This record gives sequence, C-alpha cells and structure tokens, in this order.
Amino acid sequence: MNKSLLKTRFSGFIRILFCLLLAVTYANAQNQNVSGKISAPNGDPIPGVSVLVKGSNQGTNSDANGNFKLSNLSARTILVVSAIGFVTQEQTVGNQSVFNLTLQEDNKTLNEVVVTALGIKKDARRIGYAIQSVDGASTIKAREPNAINALAGKVAGLTVGIQQEMLRKPNISLRGNSEILYVVDGVPINSDTWNISPDDIENYSVLKGASASALYGFRGKNGAILITTKRGTKDKRGFSVDVNSSTMLDKGFYAIPKVQDEYGPGDHGRYAFGDGKGGGLNDGDYDGGWGPKFDGQLIPQYNSPIDPITGKRTSTPWLARGKDNMERFLQTGILSTNNIAVSSSGDKYNLRFSTSQTTQRGIVPNTKLNITNFNLASDYKFSDKLSFNSSLQYNRQ
Repeated sequence: MNKSLLKTRFSGFIRILFCLLLAVTYANAQNQNVSGKISAPNGDPIPGVSVLVKGSNQGTNSDANGNFKLSNLSARTILVVSAIGFVTQEQTVGNQSVFNLTLQEDNKTLNEVVVTALGIKKDARRIGYAIQSVDGASTIKAREPNAINALAGKVAGLTVGIQQEMLRKPNISLRGNSEILYVVDGVPINSDTWNISPDDIENYSVLKGASASALYGFRGKNGAILITTKRGTKDKRGFSVDVNSSTMLDKGFYAIPKVQDEYGPGDHGRYAFGDGKGGGLNDGDYDGGWGPKFDGQLIPQYNSPIDPITGKRTSTPWLARGKDNMERFLQTGILSTNNIAVSSSGDKYNLRFSTSQTTQRGIVPNTKLNITNFNLASDYKFSDKLSFNSSLQYNRQ
C-alpha cells in the first residue's frame, strides 16, 4: 500500500469522526434540560407561574417554592414566563441550564381607581372596606329593561331577584340586607331603578358593609350601589355621536305543561255556575278539573243566558272550549331599546347629551311599557381649584 492511499484513507476517517462528534453535540443541544426558580422583586418565590415553550403546547408551572423544570429543549427555544399581576417575560435558553428569574409587578392591573362618596376617586388598594366595581359596558350586551337587573351574578354578596312583571323593581339583597341606598353621581336618591337608562351608566360601584356606607349616614348602613354616569367623550377628536339599538324577543315559556280537556271544573263530577264564588255547585273550585265529563249535557255555565223571569242562568251544552288555550293566549314579548348620545370634550370642559327610548311588550296581551329618558351632563374647569359639574335627567314612564 502506497503512502498516498494511506493518507487518503486516514483523512476520510478523520472526516467521519468529526461528523460523528458534530452529531453528538447537536443531539446534546437538542436534548438540553432546563431548571430554575422564579421570584418576586422582594425575593419571595412565586408559585403557579406559567412557563411555556413559545410556539408550542409544551410547558409547566412553578411549584410552591417557585421552582420549575423542563426537558428536551434546544438552544434556540424561547421560554414565555407569565403570572397574574406580573409583567410577562421571555427568555432564550441558549447554553444555560439554570435560570433564576425575577418578575416585575404589573402596575396597570394594580392601580385600579374606584369612585366612592361624593365623586371622590381613590386607589382600590388603599380602601379599607369592601368595594367591587362593574363596567357599565358589560351590562348592556344582554339587555335588561331595568338597569339593576344587569348586576345579577356580577357582584359577590349581591343577590338580584329579577321580577318579570312590568314596573316591579327587582328584589335586591346585599349580604342579607334588602334596604340598600342608591347613589347617582354622588347624590343619594329614592328610586325603583326604572328611571335610569343603562346606556348612560359608566360603571357601578357596590359598597359593602356599614364601614363603607357610613359615608352616607344611617341611610347607607346596609350598603350602597353607586352609579357613575357617562360624561363627555373619550374620543381623541373631542367629539362623538353614539347610536345604540337592540331588539329582543321573548317567547315566554320554554315548555307549557300538558293539560287534559276531557273533564271540566268542579268536584266529584258535579258542577253548576252560580256566582263563581261558591254560590252554585262547586263553582269556586277551578284547580283540579274533577267536574263532569265534556259530553254535551246541559249545565249552567258562566256565559249561560239569564232567564228574565226567574233571574237564573239557563243550562247550555257542556263542551270543551278548545285545546292549547294557553299557547293561543300568550304572545311573543318584545323589548326594543334605542339610544343616541352626542358628546364633546376639551381641555376645560365636558358635555354629553343623550336620549333613550325603551318599548316593552309583555307576553300577556294588553301589557306594555314605554320609558323615555333624557340626560344632560356638563363639566367646566375654571382653574385647578375651581370646577363646575352639573347633570339633568328627565324620565317619563
């Protein structure tokens, strides 16, 4: 064997060995294991932090001590670290196998401002009593004719019993107390809450307990619902026109119980109408339907002609009056709401005018409700220490 052939074979062996080393190195890089600890700025561990591989479903959560582990990661893998109340952070794995991460608090979610008594705004974290706020925009997605009905299921400790009858105010209970004070733009009011248009509400704030509502004296001892109305516009152009219209249909009942139409009112197969109050024969019993069978026999009934000589009702054929009386009696209910608002704002002023029209037709014939609302709100800032706020509301039902 000559030297040139031996040299060629040796160089080929070196190339193969180099490729094998690269493959082993690449495999190790693909199967890299990563661990670490996640802490708050004060050094305390944060449990339950989500650590996900960006672009995939692979991930884990930190344990009670803030520790986490992930396996089979490449150097190019990007970890997305997120937790409620903290700023989301992304970290490239690279050649590191141990990560000690510190998450910064998200001030945007913590600096919530709520409106308390007399329009005073406070930081929610610095209030020493229980308060909960609800955005007004979230309450008009599913329409309710009464603005307070929209709070059902949205505030802890607040129970809203919606009344289906028109102009019946809802049954409100806050921590077991039904006597609750309503405050609109810092002014306590006596209201059945039908005269407040949902389209004019910016947000609700519910003060719970005596310590919170002591701001309003004895009337607010059981709690208060504060309603802040919209003022001006948030449009950067300083002027806006909002139009909102919705129509809802109400079929009334999901299902109507099936009833029999073989026997009429009465008891033990006997019935004769007198005055409908027991003056006849079992004519005060309309619950069971245990009267005579509908066979066409002659029986005095509520619509039987009265004999002018004797003054008594004559007998008429005893027949069924028709099937599905309930379904034929009820009608489709309609709730139609229309609102238009014109808003303007500047460096020193805010102005908003709105009008609302709510028309409701009940499922029972001849039941309807019309509500018209006009609302005018204006603010003017004369200086840093002097400002003028006013509001005017007209309601017709």
